[in-house]
Amino acid sequence: MKAYIEQLMDYNYWANGLIMKYAEKLTAEQFVQPVSEVQDSPQAILSHIMFAERYWLDRMEGKLVSADELHKQFGPQNYPEIKALYGAWFELELRMRQLLADFDEKDLPKSFSYIRPNGEERSYRYIDILTHVVLHGMQHRAEAAFILTHYGHSPGNLDYNYYLQP
Repeated sequence: MKAYIEQLMDYNYWANGLIMKYAEKLTAEQFVQPVSEVQDSPQAILSHIMFAERYWLDRMEGKLVSADELHKQFGPQNYPEIKALYGAWFELELRMRQLLADFDEKDLPKSFSYIRPNGEERSYRYIDILTHVVLHGMQHRAEAAFILTHYGHSPGNLDYNYYLQP
């Protein structure tokens, strides 16, 4: 189970890298311009993926960081160009990989709890949230891929089976 989750996270970062590679081809205006069919810009979509991953990572590590604080740190305004995302995302990837490296096989089905801003306590299994992080990223990478294709910079196939090919 652990090897599979690590592989899913590898896929997640491979797909993020592919999207960012093609997002570099956008003009500065295209990067920040919302596209009507998606109602967001590549800048907003990519920073949202990173924000959500960081939010879940902090929760899994038992850190109490408010969404407002993370929005200030990871909001689109902090990434006026695609290259500005690289450092923050690489640091986040290293933290996520370290979390996974520290897990034993028996840790993944365990639950963690956190308190929502409204005071409500929530509990999830680590394996479910790690899977969620990958699937959430996939949803929004599809939106980013649509925009990139709209501008003539299709990232190509982001399917998991393409990641698996040597």
